[in-house]
Amino acid sequence: MKTDIKKLPKGLVEITFEISPEEMAPYLERAAVRVSERVKIPGFRPGKAPLNVVISNAGEMAVWEEAAEEAVRKTYSHTVEQEKFSTIGSPHIEVLKLAPKNAFSYKATVPLLPEVTMGDLSSLKIEQKLAVVEEKQIEKALHDLRKMQSQEIVSAEPLQKTGKALVDMSISMDGVPVSGGEAKEHSIYMDEEYYIPGLKEKLLGAKKGDSLSFKLPFSKEHFQKNLAGREADFKVDIKDVYELKAPELDDAFAKTLSQESLDALKVIIRKNMELEAAQKNDDGVEIELLGQATQRTTFGEIPDILVNEEVIKMIHELKDGISRQGMPFEDYLLKISKTLDQLKLDFVPEAMKRVKTAILLRFIVSTQALDVSAKETDNEVARVSELYKNDHETRKAASTPEARAYLKNFLLNRKAIDWLKAKAGLAPSLAAHREKSGGS
Repeated sequence: MKTDIKKLPKGLVEITFEISPEEMAPYLERAAVRVSERVKIPGFRPGKAPLNVVISNAGEMAVWEEAAEEAVRKTYSHTVEQEKFSTIGSPHIEVLKLAPKNAFSYKATVPLLPEVTMGDLSSLKIEQKLAVVEEKQIEKALHDLRKMQSQEIVSAEPLQKTGKALVDMSISMDGVPVSGGEAKEHSIYMDEEYYIPGLKEKLLGAKKGDSLSFKLPFSKEHFQKNLAGREADFKVDIKDVYELKAPELDDAFAKTLSQESLDALKVIIRKNMELEAAQKNDDGVEIELLGQATQRTTFGEIPDILVNEEVIKMIHELKDGISRQGMPFEDYLLKISKTLDQLKLDFVPEAMKRVKTAILLRFIVSTQALDVSAKETDNEVARVSELYKNDHETRKAASTPEARAYLKNFLLNRKAIDWLKAKAGLAPSLAAHREKSGGS
C-alpha cells in the first residue's frame, strides 16, 4: 500500500492511499461473504457463495464497493496509529479511483488534536446536590399510574372535570379552515393540559350529541405564528362522553404492577425517582465541571472543520426537535425571523464550546493513558442490547465494529470526566459506579 501524507493549514492532515488489486483480494473475499448474505444466490446458502459466483450474480462493482468500505476503515486506522497522529473527529473520505481489477485509491482529510494546556483544576468549585424526592412527587406518580389503568365507561351524564370527551372538531378563522384544525374522533381528557387554553371549559357539562360553537383565542406562544394570539371559530360535535374510573389505591392495585403491596410499590417508585434525580444532578454537575475546566484550558488553533461539523449536528438536533412538535422547519425559521445561514452563525459560539470540550476530553484520555478493555466494551454492548431487546435491528447494529468503536469512545469520555471529577474532589459518575458494582 502506498501513502502520501501532507500537513495542511488549519490543523488538518491529508493522507492519500493507493491499494493494489493484490492487496484488495482479502477485502474482496470478505465482501463477497457479506454481499451473499444479503443477495439470494441460487444453489448457495447465505454467505457461502464463492467470490466469482457472487460477482456473476450481484455484479463486480457491488463487491468492490463493499470491499472498499472495509479497506478504508482498516487502512486509515492502521496508518493513523502507525504515524501516531492524534486525530479528533471523523475523517472526510474522498474516493479517487474505484474500478475493478485496478488499484483502489482514496483521500482522507482529518483534523489533528490542537495543542492543549490545562490550567489549575484544583480551583474548580462545583456543588453536588443531594437527590431529594418529596412525598407529593410519589403521590403524583401514583396518581399517574392509576390514571393509566383507568376504565373508560361511556356515560349519558354531562361531561365532568375528570372525564373524557370524544369529539369531531373543526377550527376556522375569518371563514377559512385552519391548517391542521380538522379532527375526527379526537380525545380530550378534561384533567390534562390542552394546547388551546379555555377549550376544556367550553366543553364542561356537554352531553353526547351536543353541537357547540364558540370563539377562543390561540395562546400568544402558539407554535404557528399566523395563529398565535388570534381568535378563531370552533365547532365541536360531542360524539361520546366517558367517565374515567380509576382503580383503588390499595394492595390489589400494587399487585397489578407486580408488587406485593402498596407500600412496596411506593418504595420502588421512590427508589426510581431518587435514581432519576441523582442522574439529573450528576448531569448538571458534569456540565458545570466541563464548562469550568474548558475555561481554565488554553487551546491551540481549532480546525474550522470541527466547528462546522458541530454546527451541522446542532441544526439536525434542532430539526428533529421541531419535527417532533409537528412544525415544519421552514415555519420555525419564519417564526424566529432568521435564515438558515443566520441560525448557523448563531450556533457557532456554542459549537465552539462543544468542540473545545471534546478536545479537552480527548487530551485527558491521551495524557492520562486512559483505556477501555474489550471486556468493558463487551459489557456496554450487552447493556445497550438489553435496553433494546425488543428491537432486533438496533440489537444487531450494537455489535457492529462501528458501534463498538462509538461505545468505546463513549466509555473513554466517561473515564476522562471521572478523572476531572477526582481532580475537583467530586464523586465519580453514576455510570462508573454501576460499572464497578456490576449493575446495569
